[in-house]
Amino acid sequence: MQSSTIKKNSIAERIILISNRYGSAKEFLMECGINNYSLITDLKYGRIKKPGSEVLAQIVLGSGCDGTWLLTGKGEMFRSLSPSSDLAITEKEKIENALTLLLNFDFSENRKGISKARELEIEVAETLLKLLKKHSKLD
Repeated sequence: MQSSTIKKNSIAERIILISNRYGSAKEFLMECGINNYSLITDLKYGRIKKPGSEVLAQIVLGSGCDGTWLLTGKGEMFRSLSPSSDLAITEKEKIENALTLLLNFDFSENRKGISKARELEIEVAETLLKLLKKHSKLD
C-alpha cells in the first residue's frame, strides 16, 4: 500500500515555498518567465523530480531569491540587502540578461528564425515594461 505522502526533493520544496509568496502559482511562474503553468503542481506531486538548470535560473532571476539557498538550502531565501537596493539589483540583472539574450540570438533568415526572433522581441519588451511599472511604483 502506497503512502499518501508524496516525497519531494528539497529543491522542489524550496521552489514551492517561494511560489507560496505569490498570489498564485501562475503569477509566480509568469513573473519568472516560465511557460509551464503546471510546474508547481508537478513539483508538489513528484511528477517532476529535478527541474532543469534553465528553470532554476529563471526562478532566481524572476523571484530574486538567492541561488545558493535555492540549490542547497543554506543561507537566506533572499539576500539581506534593503528591499529597494535588492530590487534595483534584480531589475538591472533582468535587463542585462534580456538584452544579452537578444544580442546573442541567432537571427537566421528562415521562417522559424524570424518567428522565434519576434517572440523574443515581445518577451524582452514585456519584461522591460514590467520592470518600468515596478520602478514607477517605488518612486
